[in-house]
Amino acid sequence: MKEKNNSLLSKFFGIIKNMSNVSNRIFAFIFFAIVLLLLLWMPTWTKINIGDIPSISYGPPWIGFLIILIGLAYEMFRPSLNLKRDTNWKWILAGVFLFLIIMTMIVVQEIWMPYKQGYSVFGMKSFEFPLGTSNILVWPQLLWDFLNVHFTDTTVLALLFGILFLTKSTPQTSRSYKLILIGAVIFTAFLMFGHFSFLIFNMDPTGGYYSRFTRMELLSQYWFQWDFWSELVILIGALWLLFKGKRPVEK
Repeated sequence: MKEKNNSLLSKFFGIIKNMSNVSNRIFAFIFFAIVLLLLLWMPTWTKINIGDIPSISYGPPWIGFLIILIGLAYEMFRPSLNLKRDTNWKWILAGVFLFLIIMTMIVVQEIWMPYKQGYSVFGMKSFEFPLGTSNILVWPQLLWDFLNVHFTDTTVLALLFGILFLTKSTPQTSRSYKLILIGAVIFTAFLMFGHFSFLIFNMDPTGGYYSRFTRMELLSQYWFQWDFWSELVILIGALWLLFKGKRPVEK
């Protein structure tokens, strides 16, 4: 009888563990799809906003996103993230800050900027593709806003780490999280280096995108501010977790 009860308990806890693994796999699958679509979309985004410059579309920073992709794939096959909510106020602040970045982008791009005369989310948007070629394409404004404004590295990283920073996941117990954090460090470190290269030495690593502005003009661009601060928070948070981790989970 005792052995039968132990067997039932083992099955029960096995079901609970499998349910937890399912949530991990769903989380990893959703972000794997998002990151993969971002990587496929970014060469087109570059052609729209900068021009046909392969060195930018497939530059070294994007190695970071490939590593993030590998980490998410690893999580689907070997779930190890702890998705329970972390109550540490520092990580709560970091996660909430990243969510606020996303909300600010939505408010500015979809509510504040539409004051422009003739703007309609249900209208059409014409643009050069690639930039500088005089080849004009026309897309629905809704598709343009979704892909060109919201589906960017800033929103994807802010959403991913806005969630992960609020959990008890730590790279000391999760190989997939370690890969995701390493990828984030590579990507954000490259971008931060590019920001400071232009602001301090006036060297443009973006193939001319920053050179359209003076240093003070760039600092006054709202998109630069939310890019800069979200990348800085993610970089600091990722380095902290890789070297120090989070406090042990109480059992």
